[in-house]
Amino acid sequence: MSGDAASDKSSLFGLVSFRPRLTVVLIFLTLTVAVVGYHISRDSGARKVEEMTREALRIFAAGKTERMKAAPRDPAEIEARVREWVGANVALPRDERLFSYKGVTREKVGKQKAAAVHLTFSEEPLLLMILRPDPLRGAGAPSALFSEASFLSWEKDGTSFVFWERDGVLYFLVSDVDLTHAFDLVRQYFT
Repeated sequence: MSGDAASDKSSLFGLVSFRPRLTVVLIFLTLTVAVVGYHISRDSGARKVEEMTREALRIFAAGKTERMKAAPRDPAEIEARVREWVGANVALPRDERLFSYKGVTREKVGKQKAAAVHLTFSEEPLLLMILRPDPLRGAGAPSALFSEASFLSWEKDGTSFVFWERDGVLYFLVSDVDLTHAFDLVRQYFT
């Protein structure tokens, strides 16, 4: 300690010494870590959606021609397969005049297990991806992708995508119809 009382300033009750340079460095370090962490978490959601989009397009294109010629399957059978593979209880629309279920396949999107339900709505081919919830996150935890909205929807190269979460299960609809029509379809029959 130096003998100069003016150079030693102390905080409340004299518990911690006040060092302005160290304080400024710690503040900048804390802000830098916070900004980097925010960008990493924000970008991870965008990467996850892009990866799901690529996989869904691949599955949709592969199943569009061969699966659409298949005979209709019972929705209860499709729901049982989804429950077995993904571990999620789903309720598919039962209107036989509008919906025809052509099959279901087991898929893996990134590290998540998924079920790809091939169906038609008024003779238009659709793909409904159902993804298993993250077991470490828990069923009641909010999704990082849905912090401010209940749906994500977009178009890419003439294909419409609608992404939503219900009861801790992620759903992803892929369609060749107009985005507005696909979004209305999801709102009316799947939510």
